[in-house]
Amino acid sequence: MPRDKKPPGSLIYGPVPSRRLGHSLGVDIVSYKTCTYDCIYCQIGRTSRTTLFRRPYIELEEILAELEDRLAEGIKPDYITIGGSGEPCLNSDIGHIIKKAKKLSDIEVAVLTNGSLLWSPEVQKDLMDADLVLPSMDAFDEESFRKINRPHKDISFDKMLAGLVDFRKVYPGRIWLEIFIVRGINDTEEAMAAFEPCVKAVAPDKIHINTSVRPPAEDFAGRVPAQRLEHLASVLGHGAEVIADFKEKACAENEKNMDGEILAMLSRRPCTASDIAAGLCLADEYVARRISELSEAGVLEARESGGRIYYLKKN
Repeated sequence: MPRDKKPPGSLIYGPVPSRRLGHSLGVDIVSYKTCTYDCIYCQIGRTSRTTLFRRPYIELEEILAELEDRLAEGIKPDYITIGGSGEPCLNSDIGHIIKKAKKLSDIEVAVLTNGSLLWSPEVQKDLMDADLVLPSMDAFDEESFRKINRPHKDISFDKMLAGLVDFRKVYPGRIWLEIFIVRGINDTEEAMAAFEPCVKAVAPDKIHINTSVRPPAEDFAGRVPAQRLEHLASVLGHGAEVIADFKEKACAENEKNMDGEILAMLSRRPCTASDIAAGLCLADEYVARRISELSEAGVLEARESGGRIYYLKKN
């Protein structure tokens, strides 16, 4: 089957600032919005058609060549993160990609996944060599699962949860479970009580409570205030923690032509100017100038969310 094509140099992005992973070098291994879910809060938009079909969506050699070239530049991110613009476990080459990434450097490899395919023995096997897996579990029953994640028709809440539990039993690495809180759906004490036995069964190493920061796929997927998140984390227990804002690391000014890197970053997720500066080690003033010029050229658009301005690349 022919592979999906992406522009040369577009598969590796960042390092980008991540509130969970520090500086993360992203590896995009599926075509845009190829996913098992159509989450109402997704920062990169709607999924036009969900799928469970696993295949090598992008040429393996192309992914690995770009990753090797990027690492050869001497960058030192906190993690190499397999993820991108869809569900990475749909790529049947993910196991090879993880193994090769670990051979190329001593940087830990993380996998960002929605957790929907962890019931599959093939997927479980493919993820065994990752240092860290970060699945999501945003729902506590079938009704909330359908409302928030809008999964493929063949994935039920029970199937998803059983997959998380089974994966925990066989996976030797670290699991950081994310619970994404959406206003009016899973933001109550009752919801936390319903989450509790699910979390206990999965037994992750960490539990991260999150909410919309960047503009979501659906306007009604409202963010929850920080104080409320802290309360919900305390109600849930199990050491649950609210994800803090990314803290910039000191980095030298780098004013070479970085438009390609900026646009690659913004093509995958909206970012603020400070996100761009921190993730690409650029001076704030330089980023402000580039954003202004790229916006005037019609390449970028701005969106407000939570009192912050986010920029994204126009399609």
